[in-house]
Amino acid sequence: FGSAADPAPPPRCSPCSERNTKRLQDMRPRPPASLSRAAALKFASIPLAALLASPAAPARAVIGESILPGYLQADDKSWDVTLPAAWKASTADMRAEPEHRFHLRAERSSGAAASLDVFVDVAKGKQFLSDLGKVDEVGRRYAERFGTVQRAAAVPGPVRGSTYYEYEFAGSTTTTRAKLTVYQSRLYMLLLTLPSSAPAEVLAEADAISSSFKAFPVNMFCLAASNGGTAPTPGTCY
Repeated sequence: FGSAADPAPPPRCSPCSERNTKRLQDMRPRPPASLSRAAALKFASIPLAALLASPAAPARAVIGESILPGYLQADDKSWDVTLPAAWKASTADMRAEPEHRFHLRAERSSGAAASLDVFVDVAKGKQFLSDLGKVDEVGRRYAERFGTVQRAAAVPGPVRGSTYYEYEFAGSTTTTRAKLTVYQSRLYMLLLTLPSSAPAEVLAEADAISSSFKAFPVNMFCLAASNGGTAPTPGTCY
């Protein structure tokens, strides 16, 4: 037996307590790999209780951005777009027109008249945007419908490796903006029709809508079901 002068042995934890402690340590969120060493150390110093009490992060879309109010996605997840608060979709069924795979209509609900159309159409034999032709060549074809080409550019998309053609056409009383790309024998096209003298607020909304528009390739089972004209079974498209 130890004497009164001997140091007291350290308190022992039960195996259950040790497991609980380990479990809590494992629950600590890990800092992203891209953080600098200093930022990672700062992250690690945050008390676990504070991290667990933090509010949940907003929902994320497939490429990492926050999903905002006004977000609309096709039932086969092949494209999406986000409308500002002043814009409202007017299409009850985006598959209702047999000549299009999808057709979404939306309008600005007040103030300056402005409208949006998103079309998804068959592009037989076209697998890539370049299969349509060069950006200027494609722009000249659409100019017959929308007016004089004011801008034509090939721009990178938000998904790595994706490219879109963007245009602005000047008509007699309206300006038409177009953004399009091609995947899997489908042409994805966004059209914005604006007054020629649209105020800055409307132009900014049009910029936001165009920037939000994205198209994606989908798996072959999803594509086959969707091209059949009906919404794919939940879980088919990813």
